[in-house]
Amino acid sequence: MARPFKDARYPGISSRIKNGKLTYRYRAKGMPEIQLPGKPGDPEFEVAYENATQGQHKNAVIIDLPGRALPKTFGHAARRLETTMEWLDFDEATQRKNARLIERFLSLKVDPAYPLTWRETPVEHLDADRLRAIIEGIFRTNRTVAKHMLVAIKKLVWVATDIEKWIKPQDDPSLSIRVRVPKSTKNPAWPIAMRETFEERHPVGTAARTCYALGFWLGNRRGDIAALAWDDLLTEEIELFDGSLVLIEAFDFRQKKNRNRHGGREMFIPVVDKLAAALDPLDRSKGGTVLKNGYGNPFSEKSLSGMMQHWTRQAGIPSGYTLHGLRRTFGTYLAECNIQARAIMEAMGHSSMAVTDDYVREANKKRIAVDIARAINEREAKRDAMKRRANLRIVR
Repeated sequence: MARPFKDARYPGISSRIKNGKLTYRYRAKGMPEIQLPGKPGDPEFEVAYENATQGQHKNAVIIDLPGRALPKTFGHAARRLETTMEWLDFDEATQRKNARLIERFLSLKVDPAYPLTWRETPVEHLDADRLRAIIEGIFRTNRTVAKHMLVAIKKLVWVATDIEKWIKPQDDPSLSIRVRVPKSTKNPAWPIAMRETFEERHPVGTAARTCYALGFWLGNRRGDIAALAWDDLLTEEIELFDGSLVLIEAFDFRQKKNRNRHGGREMFIPVVDKLAAALDPLDRSKGGTVLKNGYGNPFSEKSLSGMMQHWTRQAGIPSGYTLHGLRRTFGTYLAECNIQARAIMEAMGHSSMAVTDDYVREANKKRIAVDIARAINEREAKRDAMKRRANLRIVR
């Protein structure tokens, strides 16, 4: 009778005693078993085992997919993932990132001492302990990569559980594994002092001030700022909730993020007075993008980050205050204005409330701190007043 083989270096191997002799076999789920000669460590055993895991056996059938993969392996799951609607729905950058992480996982050896990689290994052979060891190995050097790697592997396991039904959902080895990444300190919101310093150095009408105003008062990403055109600016009559009518200028455009996925989020952002003042001296007659360089041409998306670094350096602002930081400044500003979380989400074009809640949470934390300080001051003022009254002599 077959029994599990305990050596973790040989997933898929079981052993049994037949006619008084210990024999070994390899079997992937749903595939015929393959008898292996000799015993682990023997040259003929190692060659036969490697061939069996790679499907190089007369009883094994190779799936005719791009890259050719052994059935029900992680290599098979990777090829199948690329044909799913969910994968095709990702934008190109997301596909590239996940493909890179998946290829890194597939190339990892199951055991450093043997040539077998996860590409040739059946999905059912990945358990929680093995997965944790993989993720922890990456976590030691880069927590963010470890988190993204776990997400990429989850996609392959999802193919095995939800799409192909190779394993049951409860057998998903990733269910118990979580990677928590500390909140990023990059691209902080600009304090008021930094904003005033920048505004003093770069007057209205300059490209630096225009970029700053668009980044802050629209609260959008650099790609949207670079692509924003005068044709996106319209004048519209809006009936407010109280029934009154107002005539406003607003930018009406679609965000670049997820444009390939679902067309991009549609944005309608009224022009506030400070932004209107920054746009007023600009030449609109030639149309095109709102933000132009010294030659009258649009900035590229990537160049804006470098230019903002140059402009902040000119203003004597420490490094680290970026164009994306202005987007966070806008979110922080709205939260401190006590704007509802749902309204902030709409104004910034967030796809979920997770990021929006961070702005509200930080603003509320400051309000609570101020309330505490105010309560302390009031309590101490009462105690001081009580002491002064106690010093008075009461005559009956």
